[in-house]
Amino acid sequence: MKLRQIAFAALTLSLCGCAATSLKQTWKSPTCTGGPVQKIAVLGVDERDFYRSAVEGHFSSQLRAHGQSAFVTHDLLALPVIKADKQAAAARVREAGADSVLIVRLVSSTSSASQVRATPGYYAPVVTGYESGDWYSYYSVAYMDMGTVWSNSKRDVCLDTSLFDLKTGQRLWSGITQTVLKDEMDRNEELSVLVAKVLAAMRKDGLIH
Repeated sequence: MKLRQIAFAALTLSLCGCAATSLKQTWKSPTCTGGPVQKIAVLGVDERDFYRSAVEGHFSSQLRAHGQSAFVTHDLLALPVIKADKQAAAARVREAGADSVLIVRLVSSTSSASQVRATPGYYAPVVTGYESGDWYSYYSVAYMDMGTVWSNSKRDVCLDTSLFDLKTGQRLWSGITQTVLKDEMDRNEELSVLVAKVLAAMRKDGLIH
């Protein structure tokens, strides 16, 4: 019974620590007193088309699923075009019916890797390399000391998601998320979790439906 309780406690702790994405902080404009925005243009700031379309697609689909009108912009405006003429880009998005724009950008990204030996090293009498002997003897020592190694890498990604009013150009809301991505994780699934957490916070603050 004690072993079963210990195992259950260990499982509970592991499940509590498995959340990869956390919403670190949010901000709402003190001058934002109106109701939810009407139609959102989603803009992912990433020069890689695949990532931009994935981010915009997840946000817009989850917004629409909750009754909020939204659309992607990757097929409407290229990033260099927006940078070249801000006013023209805003006008084009307004022509598509948007009254606000949701911008998702990368704040920071750090990567780390680690290796863990799965089996202990074997004892060998010659390890210093100073004793006399041929190359094969030296190789044999290295081979005997070799064990299975497990490698693991992770990436910490910090994103800023901000909602702007297209008429005034002012920021209405922003949220900072931190995600820890590991080798075995489904990136697409974790992106869906991230989007859900951000939109839930925006909905709680009354910015969206």
